[in-house]
Amino acid sequence: VYGCNVVVSNTSSSPQELDVLIQVPEGAIPVSGGRYTRTVTVQLAPYQTHTLDYEFYFPVAGKYRHFPTHVSSDESLLGFTEPVKLNVVDEPTNVDTTSWPYISQSGSDQQVLDFLENGNPQRLNLEQIAFRMKDKSFASSVYELLSARHVYNHTLWSYGLKHDLPKVASEYLKHIDHFVRGCGESLDSELLDVNPVERKWYQHLDYKPLVNARAHRLGRKRQILNERFNEQYHRLLKVLSYRPRLDHDDEMSVTYYLLLQDRIEEAIEHFQNVNASKLDTRLQHDYFTAWLDCFNEDPMQAKTIAEKYVDYPVDKWRDAFASIGSLVEEVNGGQPTLVDPRDRTQTQTELASKEPTFEFEIESSEVKLTWQNLETVKVNYYLVDLELLFSRNPFVQAVAGQFANIMPNESQTVQLGDDAAKGTRTIPLPESLRNQNVMVEIVAGGKTRSEAYYANSIDVQMSENYGQLLVKHDESGTAIPRTYVKVYSRNHDGSVKFYKDGYTDIRGRFDYSSLNTDDINRVQRFSLLVMSEDNGAVVKEVAPPVR
Repeated sequence: VYGCNVVVSNTSSSPQELDVLIQVPEGAIPVSGGRYTRTVTVQLAPYQTHTLDYEFYFPVAGKYRHFPTHVSSDESLLGFTEPVKLNVVDEPTNVDTTSWPYISQSGSDQQVLDFLENGNPQRLNLEQIAFRMKDKSFASSVYELLSARHVYNHTLWSYGLKHDLPKVASEYLKHIDHFVRGCGESLDSELLDVNPVERKWYQHLDYKPLVNARAHRLGRKRQILNERFNEQYHRLLKVLSYRPRLDHDDEMSVTYYLLLQDRIEEAIEHFQNVNASKLDTRLQHDYFTAWLDCFNEDPMQAKTIAEKYVDYPVDKWRDAFASIGSLVEEVNGGQPTLVDPRDRTQTQTELASKEPTFEFEIESSEVKLTWQNLETVKVNYYLVDLELLFSRNPFVQAVAGQFANIMPNESQTVQLGDDAAKGTRTIPLPESLRNQNVMVEIVAGGKTRSEAYYANSIDVQMSENYGQLLVKHDESGTAIPRTYVKVYSRNHDGSVKFYKDGYTDIRGRFDYSSLNTDDINRVQRFSLLVMSEDNGAVVKEVAPPVR
Protein backbone atom coordinates (compact mmCIF):
# COMPACT_ATOMS: atom_id res chain seq x y z
CA VAL A 1 0.00 0.00 0.00
CA TYR A 2 1.31 3.43 -0.97
CA GLY A 3 0.23 6.84 0.23
CA CYS A 4 0.16 10.31 -1.24
CA ASN A 5 0.47 13.41 0.92
CA VAL A 6 -0.86 16.73 -0.45
CA VAL A 7 0.04 19.98 1.34
CA VAL A 8 -1.84 23.18 0.45
CA SER A 9 -0.64 26.51 1.93
CA ASN A 10 -2.22 29.94 1.87
CA THR A 11 0.70 32.36 1.63
CA SER A 12 -1.54 35.43 1.38
CA SER A 13 -2.96 37.65 4.11
CA SER A 14 -6.57 36.92 3.04
CA PRO A 15 -8.66 33.84 3.81
CA GLN A 16 -9.16 31.47 0.88
CA GLU A 17 -11.77 28.89 -0.08
CA LEU A 18 -10.14 26.36 -2.40
CA ASP A 19 -11.22 23.26 -4.32
CA VAL A 20 -8.51 20.57 -4.36
CA LEU A 21 -8.87 17.83 -7.01
CA ILE A 22 -7.03 14.57 -6.27
CA GLN A 23 -7.08 11.11 -7.80
CA VAL A 24 -5.18 7.83 -7.58
CA PRO A 25 -2.73 6.87 -10.38
CA GLU A 26 -3.75 4.86 -13.42
CA GLY A 27 -3.84 1.13 -12.70
CA ALA A 28 -4.18 1.70 -8.94
CA ILE A 29 -7.05 0.79 -6.61
CA PRO A 30 -7.95 3.17 -3.73
CA VAL A 31 -7.89 1.75 -0.19
CA SER A 32 -8.56 2.99 3.37
CA GLY A 33 -11.92 4.44 2.37
CA GLY A 34 -10.50 6.43 -0.54
CA ARG A 35 -11.94 7.10 -4.01
CA TYR A 36 -10.56 7.01 -7.51
CA THR A 37 -11.09 10.76 -7.83
CA ARG A 38 -12.62 13.43 -5.63
CA THR A 39 -12.67 17.16 -4.96
CA VAL A 40 -12.12 18.46 -1.45
CA THR A 41 -13.16 21.98 -0.40
CA VAL A 42 -10.63 23.55 1.93
CA GLN A 43 -11.07 26.71 4.02
CA LEU A 44 -7.67 28.31 4.66
CA ALA A 45 -7.03 31.22 7.00
CA PRO A 46 -4.17 33.60 6.17
CA TYR A 47 -0.80 31.77 6.18
CA GLN A 48 -2.49 28.49 7.12
CA THR A 49 -1.48 25.05 5.82
CA HIS A 50 -3.79 22.06 5.25
CA THR A 51 -2.80 18.43 4.59
CA LEU A 52 -4.70 15.78 2.60
CA ASP A 53 -3.76 12.07 2.50
CA TYR A 54 -4.99 9.19 0.38
CA GLU A 55 -3.79 5.63 -0.15
CA PHE A 56 -3.79 3.06 -2.98
CA TYR A 57 -2.06 -0.07 -4.29
CA PHE A 58 -1.15 -1.55 -7.69
CA PRO A 59 -2.40 -5.10 -8.38
CA VAL A 60 -0.24 -5.47 -11.52
CA ALA A 61 3.29 -4.35 -12.38
CA GLY A 62 3.74 -1.76 -15.14
CA LYS A 63 4.26 1.91 -15.88
CA TYR A 64 1.37 4.19 -14.88
CA ARG A 65 0.71 7.93 -15.05
CA HIS A 66 -0.33 9.89 -11.96
CA PHE A 67 -2.67 12.79 -12.69
CA PRO A 68 -1.38 15.73 -10.61
CA THR A 69 -3.26 17.54 -7.88
CA HIS A 70 -5.12 20.68 -9.07
CA VAL A 71 -6.16 23.63 -6.91
CA SER A 72 -8.88 26.06 -8.06
CA SER A 73 -11.07 28.83 -6.69
CA ASP A 74 -14.33 30.06 -8.20
CA GLU A 75 -13.73 27.71 -11.16
CA SER A 76 -10.38 29.36 -11.87
CA LEU A 77 -7.27 27.19 -11.82
CA LEU A 78 -4.71 28.45 -9.31
CA GLY A 79 -2.02 25.80 -9.58
CA PHE A 80 -1.10 22.14 -9.98
CA THR A 81 1.77 19.77 -9.38
CA GLU A 82 3.92 18.26 -12.08
CA PRO A 83 2.62 14.96 -13.53
CA VAL A 84 4.75 11.87 -12.90
CA LYS A 85 4.98 8.34 -14.28
CA LEU A 86 5.31 5.52 -11.76
CA ASN A 87 7.22 2.31 -12.51
CA VAL A 88 5.60 -0.58 -10.61
CA VAL A 89 7.67 -3.79 -10.34
CA ASP A 90 7.03 -7.21 -8.81
CA GLU A 91 10.17 -7.14 -6.68
CA PRO A 92 11.91 -4.08 -5.15
CA THR A 93 14.70 -2.81 -7.34
CA ASN A 94 16.79 -1.72 -4.32
CA VAL A 95 16.47 -3.72 -1.11
CA ASP A 96 18.00 -2.70 2.26
CA THR A 97 18.79 -6.08 3.73
CA THR A 98 19.83 -4.46 7.02
CA SER A 99 16.51 -2.74 7.69
CA TRP A 100 13.88 -3.95 10.14
CA PRO A 101 11.12 -4.27 7.50
CA TYR A 102 13.34 -6.66 5.51
CA ILE A 103 14.77 -8.65 8.43
CA SER A 104 11.42 -8.98 10.22
CA GLN A 105 9.79 -10.43 7.08
CA SER A 106 12.60 -12.21 5.25
CA GLY A 107 15.47 -12.65 7.72
CA SER A 108 16.23 -15.71 9.79
CA ASP A 109 15.12 -16.08 13.40
CA GLN A 110 18.67 -15.46 14.58
CA GLN A 111 18.90 -12.29 12.48
CA VAL A 112 15.70 -11.05 14.10
CA LEU A 113 17.04 -11.75 17.61
CA ASP A 114 20.36 -10.07 16.80
CA PHE A 115 18.52 -7.00 15.48
CA LEU A 116 16.39 -6.79 18.64
CA GLU A 117 19.45 -7.12 20.82
CA ASN A 118 21.58 -4.53 19.02
CA GLY A 119 18.88 -2.10 17.86
CA ASN A 120 16.35 0.03 19.72
CA PRO A 121 13.18 -2.09 20.07
CA GLN A 122 11.22 0.96 21.28
CA ARG A 123 11.37 2.36 17.73
CA LEU A 124 10.41 -0.88 15.95
CA ASN A 125 7.04 -2.19 14.88
CA LEU A 126 7.33 -5.42 16.84
CA GLU A 127 4.04 -6.76 15.54
CA GLN A 128 5.81 -7.44 12.22
CA ILE A 129 7.31 -10.56 13.80
CA ALA A 130 4.03 -11.79 15.31
CA PHE A 131 3.80 -14.57 12.68
CA ARG A 132 7.09 -15.98 13.98
CA MET A 133 5.80 -16.23 17.58
CA LYS A 134 4.03 -19.53 16.84
CA ASP A 135 7.45 -21.13 17.40
CA LYS A 136 7.72 -21.59 21.20
CA SER A 137 11.53 -21.63 21.23
CA PHE A 138 11.73 -18.38 19.23
CA ALA A 139 8.97 -16.79 21.34
CA SER A 140 10.80 -17.67 24.57
CA SER A 141 13.98 -16.03 23.26
CA VAL A 142 12.04 -12.89 22.30
CA TYR A 143 10.41 -12.66 25.74
CA GLU A 144 13.74 -13.05 27.51
CA LEU A 145 15.45 -10.45 25.32
CA LEU A 146 12.66 -7.82 25.40
CA SER A 147 12.00 -8.26 29.15
CA ALA A 148 15.66 -7.61 29.86
CA ARG A 149 15.28 -4.33 27.98
CA HIS A 150 11.97 -3.44 29.73
CA VAL A 151 9.94 -3.66 26.53
CA TYR A 152 6.37 -5.00 26.39
CA ASN A 153 4.23 -5.64 23.31
CA HIS A 154 0.65 -6.72 23.81
CA THR A 155 0.39 -8.78 20.61
CA LEU A 156 3.64 -10.69 21.17
CA TRP A 157 2.85 -11.36 24.82
CA SER A 158 -0.54 -12.86 23.90
CA TYR A 159 1.34 -15.92 22.58
CA GLY A 160 2.24 -16.69 26.19
CA LEU A 161 -1.24 -18.21 26.47
CA LYS A 162 -0.69 -20.37 23.39
CA HIS A 163 2.65 -21.69 24.64
CA ASP A 164 1.50 -22.11 28.28
CA LEU A 165 4.10 -19.71 29.72
CA PRO A 166 2.59 -18.59 33.08
CA LYS A 167 4.92 -15.63 33.66
CA VAL A 168 4.32 -14.22 30.17
CA ALA A 169 0.59 -14.94 30.32
CA SER A 170 0.37 -13.20 33.71
CA GLU A 171 1.99 -10.08 32.29
CA TYR A 172 -0.37 -10.20 29.31
CA LEU A 173 -3.51 -10.56 31.44
CA LYS A 174 -2.51 -7.54 33.56
CA HIS A 175 -2.86 -5.36 30.46
CA ILE A 176 -6.40 -6.48 29.60
CA ASP A 177 -8.39 -3.98 31.62
CA HIS A 178 -11.86 -5.39 30.94
CA PHE A 179 -10.68 -8.87 31.96
CA VAL A 180 -9.05 -7.58 35.15
CA ARG A 181 -12.19 -5.61 36.03
CA GLY A 182 -14.21 -8.78 35.75
CA CYS A 183 -12.00 -10.42 38.40
CA GLY A 184 -13.23 -8.07 41.14
CA GLU A 185 -11.72 -5.32 43.29
CA SER A 186 -8.86 -7.50 44.54
CA LEU A 187 -7.33 -10.85 43.58
CA ASP A 188 -4.24 -12.77 44.64
CA SER A 189 -3.62 -15.78 42.38
CA GLU A 190 -0.69 -17.54 40.73
CA LEU A 191 -1.61 -16.23 37.30
CA LEU A 192 -2.96 -12.77 38.09
CA ASP A 193 -2.66 -10.31 40.98
CA VAL A 194 -5.19 -7.47 41.08
CA ASN A 195 -4.00 -4.65 43.31
CA PRO A 196 -6.62 -1.85 43.48
CA VAL A 197 -4.02 0.70 44.66
CA GLU A 198 -1.62 0.01 41.79
CA ARG A 199 -4.52 0.27 39.33
CA LYS A 200 -5.70 3.52 40.94
CA TRP A 201 -9.13 2.04 41.73
CA TYR A 202 -8.63 2.72 45.41
CA GLN A 203 -6.47 5.29 47.21
CA HIS A 204 -5.71 5.53 50.90
CA LEU A 205 -6.69 9.00 52.10
CA ASP A 206 -5.41 10.94 55.10
CA TYR A 207 -7.97 13.03 57.03
CA LYS A 208 -6.74 15.94 59.11
CA PRO A 209 -8.74 16.78 61.06
CA LEU A 210 -11.93 14.69 61.08
CA VAL A 211 -14.30 15.67 63.89
CA ASN A 212 -17.20 13.39 64.77
CA ALA A 213 -20.38 14.87 66.20
CA ARG A 214 -21.34 11.74 68.14
CA ALA A 215 -19.15 9.49 70.24
CA HIS A 216 -21.74 6.70 70.47
CA ARG A 217 -23.95 4.93 67.98
CA LEU A 218 -27.44 6.41 67.70
CA GLY A 219 -30.05 3.75 67.01
CA ARG A 220 -29.45 0.23 65.74
CA LYS A 221 -27.24 1.22 62.82
CA ARG A 222 -23.95 3.11 63.03
CA GLN A 223 -23.92 6.21 60.84
CA ILE A 224 -20.91 8.10 59.43
CA LEU A 225 -22.21 11.65 59.02
CA ASN A 226 -19.32 12.86 56.84
CA GLU A 227 -20.48 11.77 53.37
CA ARG A 228 -17.06 11.70 51.72
CA PHE A 229 -15.51 9.72 54.54
CA ASN A 230 -18.49 7.38 54.48
CA GLU A 231 -17.86 6.70 50.78
CA GLN A 232 -14.14 6.16 51.39
CA TYR A 233 -14.74 3.76 54.29
CA HIS A 234 -17.20 1.64 52.32
CA ARG A 235 -14.83 1.68 49.35
CA LEU A 236 -12.22 0.09 51.61
CA LEU A 237 -14.72 -2.49 52.87
CA LYS A 238 -15.56 -3.33 49.25
CA VAL A 239 -11.90 -4.02 48.48
CA LEU A 240 -11.41 -6.10 51.63
CA SER A 241 -14.52 -8.17 50.87
CA TYR A 242 -12.65 -9.78 47.95
CA ARG A 243 -9.84 -11.09 50.16
CA PRO A 244 -10.01 -14.40 52.05
CA ARG A 245 -8.13 -12.86 54.99
CA LEU A 246 -6.67 -9.51 55.96
CA ASP A 247 -2.93 -9.09 55.65
CA HIS A 248 -0.89 -6.81 57.89
CA ASP A 249 -1.25 -3.77 55.60
CA ASP A 250 -5.02 -4.31 55.56
CA GLU A 251 -5.10 -4.40 59.37
CA MET A 252 -3.24 -1.09 59.46
CA SER A 253 -5.80 0.50 57.10
CA VAL A 254 -8.71 -0.83 59.14
CA THR A 255 -7.08 0.45 62.35
CA TYR A 256 -6.73 3.94 60.90
CA TYR A 257 -10.29 4.23 59.63
CA LEU A 258 -11.71 2.88 62.91
CA LEU A 259 -9.71 5.48 64.82
CA LEU A 260 -11.23 8.17 62.60
CA GLN A 261 -14.65 6.96 63.77
CA ASP A 262 -13.58 7.03 67.46
CA ARG A 263 -14.03 3.23 67.61
CA ILE A 264 -10.99 2.89 69.81
CA GLU A 265 -11.54 -0.60 71.24
CA GLU A 266 -12.15 -2.11 67.80
CA ALA A 267 -9.11 -0.30 66.40
CA ILE A 268 -6.91 -1.74 69.16
CA GLU A 269 -8.16 -5.25 68.40
CA HIS A 270 -7.19 -4.95 64.73
CA PHE A 271 -3.87 -3.27 65.54
CA GLN A 272 -2.88 -6.19 67.78
CA ASN A 273 -3.07 -8.43 64.70
CA VAL A 274 -0.33 -6.45 62.94
CA ASN A 275 3.20 -7.86 62.83
CA ALA A 276 5.44 -4.83 62.36
CA SER A 277 8.19 -6.95 60.79
CA LYS A 278 5.82 -7.83 57.93
CA LEU A 279 5.27 -4.16 56.96
CA ASP A 280 7.31 -2.32 54.35
CA THR A 281 8.00 0.52 56.78
CA ARG A 282 7.99 0.69 60.57
CA LEU A 283 7.12 4.39 60.90
CA GLN A 284 3.32 4.12 60.63
CA HIS A 285 3.26 1.24 63.10
CA ASP A 286 5.29 3.27 65.59
CA TYR A 287 2.91 6.19 65.20
CA PHE A 288 -0.15 4.04 65.88
CA THR A 289 1.59 2.49 68.89
CA ALA A 290 2.36 5.92 70.33
CA TRP A 291 -1.09 7.32 69.52
CA LEU A 292 -2.99 4.40 71.05
CA ASP A 293 -0.77 4.58 74.12
CA CYS A 294 -2.16 8.09 74.69
CA PHE A 295 -5.53 6.52 75.49
CA ASN A 296 -3.98 5.12 78.67
CA GLU A 297 -4.08 7.28 81.78
CA ASP A 298 -0.32 6.96 82.18
CA PRO A 299 1.23 6.70 78.68
CA MET A 300 4.62 5.02 78.95
CA GLN A 301 5.59 4.20 75.36
CA ALA A 302 4.35 7.34 73.58
CA LYS A 303 7.11 9.69 74.73
CA THR A 304 9.88 7.14 74.12
CA ILE A 305 8.66 6.47 70.58
CA ALA A 306 8.20 10.18 69.82
CA GLU A 307 11.79 10.90 70.85
CA LYS A 308 13.05 8.48 68.17
CA TYR A 309 11.65 10.76 65.47
CA VAL A 310 12.80 14.15 66.76
CA ASP A 311 15.13 14.61 63.77
CA TYR A 312 13.09 12.70 61.19
CA PRO A 313 13.67 14.36 57.76
CA VAL A 314 10.01 14.37 56.63
CA ASP A 315 8.19 17.37 58.14
CA LYS A 316 4.76 15.74 58.24
CA TRP A 317 5.88 12.77 60.31
CA ARG A 318 8.34 14.70 62.45
CA ASP A 319 5.56 17.11 63.45
CA ALA A 320 3.11 14.25 64.03
CA PHE A 321 5.43 12.56 66.53
CA ALA A 322 6.34 15.91 68.08
CA SER A 323 2.62 16.55 68.68
CA ILE A 324 2.38 13.27 70.59
CA GLY A 325 5.41 14.27 72.65
CA SER A 326 3.80 17.61 73.43
CA LEU A 327 0.57 15.88 74.43
CA VAL A 328 2.40 13.59 76.87
CA GLU A 329 4.33 16.55 78.25
CA GLU A 330 1.09 18.40 78.95
CA VAL A 331 -0.34 15.31 80.65
CA ASN A 332 2.67 15.37 82.94
CA GLY A 333 2.01 18.99 83.92
CA GLY A 334 3.88 20.90 81.21
CA GLN A 335 2.64 23.64 78.91
CA PRO A 336 1.26 22.87 75.43
CA THR A 337 3.86 23.31 72.69
CA LEU A 338 2.94 24.58 69.22
CA VAL A 339 4.56 22.09 66.85
CA ASP A 340 2.88 22.92 63.54
CA PRO A 341 1.50 26.49 63.13
CA ARG A 342 -0.66 25.23 60.23
CA ASP A 343 -2.48 22.79 62.49
CA ARG A 344 -5.65 24.50 63.69
CA THR A 345 -6.10 22.23 66.71
CA GLN A 346 -2.56 22.80 67.92
CA THR A 347 -2.83 26.54 67.36
CA GLN A 348 -6.11 26.72 69.24
CA THR A 349 -4.66 24.69 72.11
CA GLU A 350 -1.54 26.84 72.33
CA LEU A 351 -3.54 30.10 72.27
CA ALA A 352 -5.98 28.70 74.80
CA SER A 353 -3.09 27.99 77.20
CA LYS A 354 -2.06 31.69 77.06
CA GLU A 355 -5.52 33.23 77.32
CA PRO A 356 -6.51 34.88 80.65
CA THR A 357 -9.10 32.48 82.00
CA PHE A 358 -10.62 31.48 85.29
CA GLU A 359 -13.20 29.09 86.60
CA PHE A 360 -14.61 28.62 90.05
CA GLU A 361 -17.04 26.60 92.10
CA ILE A 362 -18.56 26.97 95.53
CA GLU A 363 -18.23 24.23 98.09
CA SER A 364 -18.50 24.23 101.89
CA SER A 365 -19.01 27.99 102.02
CA GLU A 366 -15.87 28.59 99.99
CA VAL A 367 -15.27 29.87 96.49
CA LYS A 368 -12.57 27.76 94.92
CA LEU A 369 -11.01 29.77 92.13
CA THR A 370 -8.79 28.29 89.43
CA TRP A 371 -7.13 30.84 87.20
CA GLN A 372 -4.62 31.31 84.44
CA ASN A 373 -2.74 34.44 83.35
CA LEU A 374 -4.49 36.77 85.85
CA GLU A 375 -3.33 39.04 88.67
CA THR A 376 -6.61 40.20 90.27
CA VAL A 377 -10.28 39.26 90.24
CA LYS A 378 -13.38 41.03 91.49
CA VAL A 379 -15.93 38.90 93.33
CA ASN A 380 -19.59 40.00 93.57
CA TYR A 381 -22.22 38.24 95.70
CA TYR A 382 -25.96 38.29 95.03
CA LEU A 383 -28.65 36.73 97.17
CA VAL A 384 -30.93 34.56 95.01
CA ASP A 385 -33.49 31.81 95.24
CA LEU A 386 -31.41 29.14 93.44
CA GLU A 387 -34.13 26.50 93.37
CA LEU A 388 -36.50 28.86 91.59
CA LEU A 389 -33.70 30.07 89.31
CA PHE A 390 -32.81 26.56 88.05
CA SER A 391 -36.45 25.47 87.80
CA ARG A 392 -37.42 28.33 85.55
CA ASN A 393 -34.47 28.28 83.19
CA PRO A 394 -31.91 25.51 82.63
CA PHE A 395 -29.68 28.09 80.89
CA VAL A 396 -28.73 29.54 84.27
CA GLN A 397 -26.11 31.92 82.94
CA ALA A 398 -28.71 33.76 80.84
CA VAL A 399 -30.58 34.52 84.07
CA ALA A 400 -27.41 35.32 85.91
CA GLY A 401 -26.63 38.01 83.36
CA GLN A 402 -29.55 40.01 84.71
CA PHE A 403 -27.47 40.76 87.80
CA ALA A 404 -25.36 43.16 85.74
CA ASN A 405 -27.93 45.88 86.49
CA ILE A 406 -28.22 45.06 90.19
CA MET A 407 -25.92 46.22 92.95
CA PRO A 408 -24.26 43.18 94.56
CA ASN A 409 -24.95 42.52 98.20
CA GLU A 410 -21.21 42.43 98.74
CA SER A 411 -18.05 42.79 96.63
CA GLN A 412 -14.35 42.19 97.13
CA THR A 413 -11.16 42.43 95.03
CA VAL A 414 -8.75 39.52 95.39
CA GLN A 415 -5.02 39.79 94.58
CA LEU A 416 -3.71 36.57 93.01
CA GLY A 417 -0.02 37.30 93.47
CA ASP A 418 2.93 38.21 91.27
CA ASP A 419 3.10 34.85 89.49
CA ALA A 420 0.18 35.30 87.13
CA ALA A 421 0.74 32.14 85.05
CA LYS A 422 -1.78 29.91 86.79
CA GLY A 423 -2.93 28.87 90.20
CA THR A 424 -5.79 28.24 92.59
CA ARG A 425 -7.21 30.31 95.42
CA THR A 426 -9.84 29.61 98.05
CA ILE A 427 -12.03 32.59 98.86
CA PRO A 428 -14.34 32.16 101.90
CA LEU A 429 -17.88 33.39 101.46
CA PRO A 430 -18.67 36.47 103.55
CA GLU A 431 -19.90 35.48 107.00
CA SER A 432 -23.28 37.09 106.37
CA LEU A 433 -23.88 35.05 103.19
CA ARG A 434 -22.67 31.59 104.16
CA ASN A 435 -26.10 30.24 104.96
CA GLN A 436 -27.80 31.92 102.01
CA ASN A 437 -28.47 30.90 98.45
CA VAL A 438 -25.86 32.91 96.65
CA MET A 439 -25.09 33.72 93.05
CA VAL A 440 -21.37 34.43 92.91
CA GLU A 441 -20.09 36.59 90.09
CA ILE A 442 -16.38 36.97 89.33
CA VAL A 443 -15.07 39.58 86.91
CA ALA A 444 -11.50 39.42 85.55
CA GLY A 445 -9.60 39.55 82.24
CA GLY A 446 -12.59 41.04 80.41
CA LYS A 447 -14.73 38.04 81.34
CA THR A 448 -17.57 37.54 83.76
CA ARG A 449 -18.49 34.23 85.36
CA SER A 450 -21.52 33.54 87.52
CA GLU A 451 -22.17 30.40 89.51
CA ALA A 452 -24.81 29.22 91.92
CA TYR A 453 -23.82 27.46 95.11
CA TYR A 454 -24.04 23.68 94.62
CA ALA A 455 -21.52 20.93 95.22
CA ASN A 456 -19.36 18.88 92.88
CA SER A 457 -15.73 17.80 92.78
CA ILE A 458 -14.97 18.65 89.15
CA ASP A 459 -12.80 21.57 88.13
CA VAL A 460 -13.74 22.58 84.59
CA GLN A 461 -11.79 25.36 82.87
CA MET A 462 -13.39 26.85 79.78
CA SER A 463 -11.57 28.54 76.89
CA GLU A 464 -14.51 30.19 75.14
CA ASN A 465 -12.53 31.90 72.41
CA TYR A 466 -11.20 28.56 71.22
CA GLY A 467 -14.06 26.20 72.05
CA GLN A 468 -12.12 23.99 74.45
CA LEU A 469 -12.50 22.88 78.05
CA LEU A 470 -10.11 21.28 80.51
CA VAL A 471 -11.35 18.95 83.25
CA LYS A 472 -9.26 18.39 86.39
CA HIS A 473 -9.65 16.87 89.82
CA ASP A 474 -10.75 19.45 92.35
CA GLU A 475 -8.21 18.46 94.99
CA SER A 476 -5.27 16.90 93.13
CA GLY A 477 -5.42 19.15 90.08
CA THR A 478 -4.69 16.21 87.77
CA ALA A 479 -6.50 15.84 84.47
CA ILE A 480 -9.61 13.67 84.33
CA PRO A 481 -9.62 11.65 81.09
CA ARG A 482 -12.71 9.93 79.68
CA THR A 483 -15.01 12.51 81.21
CA TYR A 484 -18.25 12.51 79.25
CA VAL A 485 -19.24 15.87 77.78
CA LYS A 486 -22.65 16.43 76.21
CA VAL A 487 -23.26 19.70 74.40
CA TYR A 488 -26.56 21.36 73.56
CA SER A 489 -26.94 24.58 71.67
CA ARG A 490 -29.48 27.35 71.84
CA ASN A 491 -29.67 28.67 68.33
CA HIS A 492 -30.46 32.13 67.03
CA ASP A 493 -33.99 31.01 66.20
CA GLY A 494 -34.56 30.13 69.87
CA SER A 495 -34.49 26.36 69.41
CA VAL A 496 -32.49 24.15 71.75
CA LYS A 497 -30.85 21.15 70.06
CA PHE A 498 -28.25 18.47 70.62
CA TYR A 499 -24.90 19.63 69.25
CA LYS A 500 -22.26 16.95 69.98
CA ASP A 501 -20.88 14.75 72.70
CA GLY A 502 -17.65 12.94 73.47
CA TYR A 503 -15.02 12.26 76.07
CA THR A 504 -12.02 14.22 77.27
CA ASP A 505 -8.64 12.88 76.16
CA ILE A 506 -5.86 11.82 78.49
CA ARG A 507 -5.01 15.50 79.04
CA GLY A 508 -8.54 16.16 80.25
CA ARG A 509 -9.22 18.35 77.21
CA PHE A 510 -12.27 18.35 74.95
CA ASP A 511 -13.09 20.47 71.90
CA TYR A 512 -16.82 21.16 72.31
CA SER A 513 -17.35 23.50 69.34
CA SER A 514 -15.67 21.90 66.29
CA LEU A 515 -17.74 20.00 63.74
CA ASN A 516 -17.34 19.24 60.03
CA THR A 517 -20.60 21.13 59.44
CA ASP A 518 -21.64 24.77 59.60
CA ASP A 519 -23.87 24.26 62.67
CA ILE A 520 -21.61 26.58 64.69
CA ASN A 521 -22.87 29.52 62.62
CA ARG A 522 -26.39 29.04 64.04
CA VAL A 523 -25.37 28.73 67.67
CA GLN A 524 -26.15 31.55 70.07
CA ARG A 525 -25.01 29.80 73.22
CA PHE A 526 -23.84 26.43 74.47
CA SER A 527 -24.95 24.49 77.52
CA LEU A 528 -22.55 21.73 78.51
CA LEU A 529 -23.08 18.78 80.82
CA VAL A 530 -19.71 17.58 82.14
CA MET A 531 -20.20 14.25 83.87
CA SER A 532 -17.74 11.92 85.55
CA GLU A 533 -18.74 8.62 87.12
CA ASP A 534 -16.48 9.20 90.12
CA ASN A 535 -16.48 12.99 90.47
CA GLY A 536 -20.05 14.12 89.95
CA ALA A 537 -21.44 16.45 87.32
CA VAL A 538 -21.62 20.13 86.51
CA VAL A 539 -23.47 22.22 83.93
CA LYS A 540 -21.63 24.99 82.12
CA GLU A 541 -22.90 27.66 79.76
CA VAL A 542 -20.63 29.39 77.29
CA ALA A 543 -20.86 31.49 74.17
CA PRO A 544 -19.63 30.01 70.87
CA PRO A 545 -16.11 30.93 69.75
CA VAL A 546 -15.80 34.15 67.79
CA ARG A 547 -15.44 33.36 64.08
